[in-house]
Formats: sequence, C-alpha cells, structure tokens
Amino acid sequence: MTAAEQVSAKRALVVISIGVLLASSTWLSGTAAARELARVWALSPSEAARLTSATQWGFIAGTLVYAATNLADRFDARRVFCGSAVLGACFNLGFAWLSDGLWSALVLRFATGMTLAGVYPVGMKLIAGWYREGLGWRLGVMVGCLTLGTAFPFGVAALGLALDWRALASIASIASVVGGLLVRLGCDEGPLLRTRARLDLRVVGRVFRHRPFRDAAFGYFGHMWELYALWSLTAVWLDARFAAANAGAWAERVSLLAFATVGVGALGCVAGGLLSRRLGERKVALIALTGSGVACLISGFAFELPPGWLTVFLLAWGVLVVADSPQFSALAARHAPSEYTGTALTIQNGLGFAISTVSIQLVPRLAELVGWRWVFAVLAIGPMVGVYFTARGRDDATAA
Repeated sequence: MTAAEQVSAKRALVVISIGVLLASSTWLSGTAAARELARVWALSPSEAARLTSATQWGFIAGTLVYAATNLADRFDARRVFCGSAVLGACFNLGFAWLSDGLWSALVLRFATGMTLAGVYPVGMKLIAGWYREGLGWRLGVMVGCLTLGTAFPFGVAALGLALDWRALASIASIASVVGGLLVRLGCDEGPLLRTRARLDLRVVGRVFRHRPFRDAAFGYFGHMWELYALWSLTAVWLDARFAAANAGAWAERVSLLAFATVGVGALGCVAGGLLSRRLGERKVALIALTGSGVACLISGFAFELPPGWLTVFLLAWGVLVVADSPQFSALAARHAPSEYTGTALTIQNGLGFAISTVSIQLVPRLAELVGWRWVFAVLAIGPMVGVYFTARGRDDATAA
C-alpha cells in the first residue's frame, strides 16, 4: 500500500466508523421508548419487547434482500450505505410521529430494521476494502462506534433532558442522515474489494459450504443469542431488581445503567481488536465468549449484589458481550469469497439477528414463569455453542 493509500485508509476508517455510529442511532429507538410506551399504550413486558424484535426481524428481511441481490458487491457500497441510512431515518421519523399504537409502531420499526442491513454489514465491507492485515482491530473500532450509536437513545434519555420518546427518535433520525452523507462524501472505496460482482443468487449457499467460514458464522450465531437480549432487556431486569429491593434512588438511574451497559461495549470492541493483533481474532473471540457465558450463569447471584457491585458486574459483562463481534466479522471476511464479501457478511448478520429475536422473546416469557432474577442464565446457551465452533475454527486465510 502506497503512502497516499495509507492516508486514505486511515481517513476511511475514521469516516466510516463515525458514519456507522450516527447511522446506527435509529437501531434501538424503539427499545429506548419501550418503557414509556408500555405505560402509554398499556403494554406487557413481552409486547414491549416486540419493539426490539420488530427491528431485528426487519434487519433479517433486509439482509435477505441485500444478500440475494448482492447489492453491496454490485454497486458502490458508499451509495448503498448512504441510501440505507437516509431511508432508515425516514422510517424512524414515521415511528416517532405516525405510530398510534403497537401495530403501527411494529410496522415502522420493521421497516427501519430493513434499512439497517445496508449500514452495519456494508460498513464492514467498506473497511475490509482497505485492510486485510489487522482487520480485526479496525473492525473493533467500527463495531465500537456501532455500539455507541446503538446506545445513543439510552444515553440521551439518561441525560434527563425531559425529552419524550418522539424527540429522541427524531434526534436519532437526524444523526442517521448525517452519518449516511458523511460516508458517501467523505471517503473512497478501498482497492481490495473494488471489483463489481455479478448477480448470483446461489452465493448465499456457497459461502456456507466452506468450513472455516461456517465455523466463524456459527460462533457468531452463539454470540448473537446473548447480545441483543442483554442489551434490550437490561433496563427491565434492573427495574425488577430495584423494585424488589425498594431502592428508589437507584431505580431512577436505570436508563443511565442501561446506557452504560451497552455503551461500555465500545471499549470491549476496541480493546479486543487491539488484543487480536497479538493473539489473533479467534482467540480473542474465545476469551470474550467464555467470559460472557460465565456472566450469564452467575447473573442470578449478581442480581442480589449491592447496587454498586451490581453496576461493576454489568459493566464487565457489557465489555465482554460484544468484544467478540468484530473478531467474528474479521474471520468471516477472511474466509468469504473476496468478490462477495459484502454478501457473506450480510447473510451472516441476518441469520445472527434472526437468532437474537428468539432469545429476546423467550426471556420475558420465561420471566413471567420464574421471575427475572435467574432468567438471563438461559442466555449462556449461545456462548456455549459459540465456544464449540470457534475452538475448532482456524485463523489463516484459506481459499473460499
């Protein structure tokens, strides 16, 4: 890589990461609004959880469309990213100002999720176009920004600015437009993945026949069983904890604690990425999966900790639960066909998010039967499966 290309690569990493941070702020707008909408629309916990699940299902549907049509590999990925971010902002605004009940909100959250399939996987494809060596820690930076963007609605709510859920969603939509335009105008496509692919409807099945890619993908699927269930339900879990203890002062800090649990994952992504330079992506993913799996299993004990120590536990869990995500993406990019990297990352993401919708709906239903204290233990299933496939995987790039 020439000196000029190195400068362009660094600029692209910064621009794309900031663009992803801003464009992903629409992701959990429904989740951040769920507690308020539960009161206004008299929703049960499982009904409120559908606001998150609808976004996830929309993302899944979007990945099927983007992957089947190879959009990110056939066209300028910057245009795909920008168009998706702007369209997502429009649907998110519709959620804020047009939804008048649960069903209309679910439709608009589903549509918002569809557009996010053109943000997260496409952002990873853009960075993979500039870097082959050290891709794990560069994706760690990008996914760290994605994590902060995802936490954005919780963060604004935690500031106590007396903004209602419509204002929060509107701010997220503005941020998404800015992020899309930033990527479109602020960077170039990298030289590694610039070749335009032809339409191939069979590529989705083909990438999974390659075992190294399949092992990375199944490790990612185990990670996804846990991730969004924790992110979307931490506030409800804490509500149950502080209600049971009659801890009034801490009950007022639930939004702040939920924001911190999600947002601190950005540090985990960056730290894991830097550690991967020494240990390799696969080993870092194994460490994070094992640690977060242990956190799932002991969460019932942590539930009874004093609030200060409970906060420490959640912050540690928040670091571990997402630190493996960019490492799995780096492994998948390495083992996918180079001309269809965007498609491979998109379908891996789509299937992972499909799995996350199951755990998001399962946890509140289990809580109705057994209570909230021990319900997060069921999330340990994901890390256990992920550890098995990751442990048998490989680090080296083999022809896909």
